[in-house]
Amino acid sequence: MHDSLDNAENPDNSGGLDDLYDIGRLARRLGVETATVRVWLSRKVSWLPRPDGRLNGGAVWRATTLEGIEQRRVKGRPGPKPAAQKYAHLDAPMPTAR
Repeated sequence: MHDSLDNAENPDNSGGLDDLYDIGRLARRLGVETATVRVWLSRKVSWLPRPDGRLNGGAVWRATTLEGIEQRRVKGRPGPKPAAQKYAHLDAPMPTAR
């Protein structure tokens, strides 16, 4: 793949390949695993726009299609879990047998 697709810090360049997001680049932008984006696609979550096309067999979106995606992905929707909640179950006391 083109090196500029890996540069999530500068997503909105002048166009061309720099204007495209593949699943990996979108996952980095949203702070999730690529598998999570694939699950969202398969579940057709309402806030994730349909891909604009396919490149080498994978979904791609134009940067303009993804504008505001962070705001559309509201709290309570699938996404990264805060670290404190992620492992909270490990600190819970074990149930006692009666």
